[in-house]
Amino acid sequence: MSRRLRLTRPSGKPERLAAAFLLGLALFLPPLLNVASRDALVGGIPVLVLWLFGGWLALIVVLALVVEGKPDDDGRPR
Repeated sequence: MSRRLRLTRPSGKPERLAAAFLLGLALFLPPLLNVASRDALVGGIPVLVLWLFGGWLALIVVLALVVEGKPDDDGRPR
């Protein structure tokens, strides 16, 4: 009985997850938070609050894209 080994392309998911982690780490490091912690308001909302919730939303979107993945041409997820 002949068994064929089916090779698949590497997904690169661990690398993308590590990049998302580094993005989150960079977004919430104190030096960048100090830049955003000005007394300015945007639409009546402090810039720091927009930075925190915007970064949080960006991380959620990036992680959702990484975890869900994009289907290949044949319809199978990576």
